[in-house]
Amino acid sequence: MQVARPLFVLFFAALAAATGFTAQADDAPVLAVLEYSGGLLPKRADIRAKTGLVKSPFANMPRAVWVLREGDTLSQEYSPAARFIQLFQMSGNTPQLLCNFVVRYTRSEKGWRPAYLLLQQPPVTWDGEKFVPRTGMSAREPVLIVNAAEPAADGFYHSLSFGLASGPTQVTAWEVQ
Repeated sequence: MQVARPLFVLFFAALAAATGFTAQADDAPVLAVLEYSGGLLPKRADIRAKTGLVKSPFANMPRAVWVLREGDTLSQEYSPAARFIQLFQMSGNTPQLLCNFVVRYTRSEKGWRPAYLLLQQPPVTWDGEKFVPRTGMSAREPVLIVNAAEPAADGFYHSLSFGLASGPTQVTAWEVQ
């Protein structure tokens, strides 16, 4: 009988994994959904509230407009901490920062909803003594919000569309902080 018990446990674990009934404790909530329209249905990728660089499933797929949609509404007593999402694109063999988003949660009747604010990169940086022009992305136009809707009074959107005025761009990777 002792041999049968481990085989039963192993069989049940394999069955649960195959059917998707295993607990996904390390799945962080969805912070945002990155989307673009193409074909009949939009293509979507979840940006989870997990730190670290994540390769985009949309690498090498330039689009004129990207959409950042609302992620999971969280049910908890206090507001979740603000987060940052950095989107990257490839320039040659090196990833370059495309844009940053601040993610802040706002209270609703269903819980805490994520809202987004696009942070623009200034064309200069401070080197400790003087302003120095940025290299790389500074030569390109900034990322623009192309929403038809107005943001909340604080400038945050629950969903927003963005892109470059100069043409299509790709999202090669993202990092959540």
